[in-house]
Amino acid sequence: MRVLVFRPEAAARRTAARLAVLGHEAVLAPATRIVPLDTPRPEGPFVAIVVGSANSFVIAADDTIRAVPVIAVGERTAEVARARGFTDVESADGDRIAMAALARRRFPGGGRALVLQGRDHKADTTALLADAGLTPVSWIVYAAEAVEALTSEAADALRMEQIDAVLHYSRRSAEVALTLVERANLRRPFFAASQLCLSPDVAEPLLRAGGRRIRVADAPREDALLAALNEA
Repeated sequence: MRVLVFRPEAAARRTAARLAVLGHEAVLAPATRIVPLDTPRPEGPFVAIVVGSANSFVIAADDTIRAVPVIAVGERTAEVARARGFTDVESADGDRIAMAALARRRFPGGGRALVLQGRDHKADTTALLADAGLTPVSWIVYAAEAVEALTSEAADALRMEQIDAVLHYSRRSAEVALTLVERANLRRPFFAASQLCLSPDVAEPLLRAGGRRIRVADAPREDALLAALNEA
């Protein structure tokens, strides 16, 4: 299958390598680019750092912050945390509800938690952490800025109806993808392909736009998304 991948470029290349192993050809179509934001770090101390995306590790981590336990949304984010020098890292099961549940189990006594977030973050993340007994302190560390147009390779592949499936990893990138295909007048071939989504939240803007061939992964993890691709 020829698969359109809507992810920031570095992540898209990792996905392309996995697709190649499965016998698929990836066409990269970054919908957003990750831009670090120079926002000051809130004052500590903190009992935990809560991270909902590997993109958050654009931060400059010093020894003080590396010593704080990390609750990561999923294993990929946990891997990046460890690569950045964080030593006490636990991974949740791929979504912010599981992340809050893990935080409750790990820190039953509560405490202040530094929450690394993107500018376009889920509004209920801090509320979920508060319900788990923590005091969340948000630190907006990056922005996922929309690109202006599809890559020429992606546009040509859609125009020639050579895309069999599209992978969507975030609601933000799915929304931008819709804007880009509308701008390029490629809505029909875009929706002719199977739309594979990491979660129901990711799928929602595609459904609202009239998509019909939409499939949601059984769990919010890339392994599950690629399994859905193979089933499709």
